[in-house]
Amino acid sequence: MPAHGARDQTGFIDLHQDLLSGVALVDGGFPAYGSNYLTGSSRAAAIWSSMYPRDPAASLLSQLDAHDELIGSHSSSLRLVTTAEDLAAADTRTGVLPHSEGFHLPGIEADTLNWLWGSRSLRSLSLTWNYETDYAFSCYGDGAAPLKPAGRQLVRALEDTPLLLDLAHLNDGGFYEALDLYSPPVLVTHSFCRAIGEHPRGLADRQLRELGQHGGLVGLAFDPDFLGRGSVDEALRHIDRIASLAGEQAVSIGSDWGVAAMGELGGSAALAGLLDAVGGAYGTDLAERFAFANAYDYLTAQLPTLQ
Repeated sequence: MPAHGARDQTGFIDLHQDLLSGVALVDGGFPAYGSNYLTGSSRAAAIWSSMYPRDPAASLLSQLDAHDELIGSHSSSLRLVTTAEDLAAADTRTGVLPHSEGFHLPGIEADTLNWLWGSRSLRSLSLTWNYETDYAFSCYGDGAAPLKPAGRQLVRALEDTPLLLDLAHLNDGGFYEALDLYSPPVLVTHSFCRAIGEHPRGLADRQLRELGQHGGLVGLAFDPDFLGRGSVDEALRHIDRIASLAGEQAVSIGSDWGVAAMGELGGSAALAGLLDAVGGAYGTDLAERFAFANAYDYLTAQLPTLQ
């Protein structure tokens, strides 16, 4: 990827897409999905591609097998991101970071987590999805409950691995405890401001402040369930509040494209209008940070580098 100023200005980095599920649901396969999200002038430079345990019989390992097959069978459009050098490479394909939302892991020691990174292509994980797990409580459950013992063990073990920690979907009590236990910058891959859109999936003002102090990154989700109608004007209000409370370095895109029903911001072609609106309201620097630079800088700092 070229330097910020030299890149294709329509490119972006997205902290959350349901790529695997989205492709599976599209009649005709990947090209129909790709024409909306991954190719052309509005393609993503990189995405977090989420896998989540919607099917009780699904396992993380089977989902990672399917994800590997997807990347391999569409290698002209997709590539796995492993190192900071991968991200910086002059490669027009979309970089993919496979992400687990609340799956049960085969183990929570650093050795197992490193194996999931090196041999099974996992790049990041969250402790919960919409439901309570062995590790933590969802935002839809007991808001004050702390992390479970296995969750504390997992958060501590993650510090000794290249895997990235995502606090999306986590309840408030677990969120604050994870920030206390985990020293690297964390992600909230797809969320919004609870003070604007009253919904348990959003982040409270205190969470945004503490995330910013922790060097974290928030991806703004575009779902109408969260924003109201899923419009540009609504997104601007959330961007403004995230930047004001967490800092301009903390705001990013976490669209949630792929499966969720969308409103005005229903595909990457709509991003041009949103980015123009951000630039017009807050300046081109914040628009560039939101679209690309904050996520790029985060990944450059957090991914392994070639020795």
